[in-house]
Amino acid sequence: MTIPAIPVSFWKKCSICKTAINFNTKYYLCNVSTCRSERTGMRFCSVTCWDAHLGYVNHRSEVYAEENKSPTAESMNFPESGSQREPVRKIVADIKATDLLTTEVKVNHPVALQANDIKSDTLVVVSKVKKIISDQSDFNTSQCCIDRLTKKVIEECLKGIKKAELAGRKTVMGRDIE
Repeated sequence: MTIPAIPVSFWKKCSICKTAINFNTKYYLCNVSTCRSERTGMRFCSVTCWDAHLGYVNHRSEVYAEENKSPTAESMNFPESGSQREPVRKIVADIKATDLLTTEVKVNHPVALQANDIKSDTLVVVSKVKKIISDQSDFNTSQCCIDRLTKKVIEECLKGIKKAELAGRKTVMGRDIE
């Protein structure tokens, strides 16, 4: 599949007024790390726009605008016209619990480990477990009960990871935990 090159005439847009910030021109960043991260992507065309964002963010330190220069168009490495790109495909499959028992999965991460192999802190809230057992039965709770519950949580996490991987996902969801 051939993807046509899209002509790009500017670098990014201002986060406030949406004015184009051209290549090789001055722009402003907030000095606060959460505003300047790649994920947030806050860029401002002027100090006035930077000042406008202070009205809805909760900065707790001394803030200021930092002047920067946008990259040149040549340094951005845009794709050539007519370049080939593999389309992104995501296949979602319905996996049953029986498939987990019969399907061999080769993985490069610690899913292949057993729950006994994983050293972990207590993964349950001990006071809450003791309270529910006490409220429902007036029984006491031993530490080995808490340890066994932690092992069960680890086992369910490992099964969820395996099921998500079989479905082609990188996120363990509620439907992966039974």
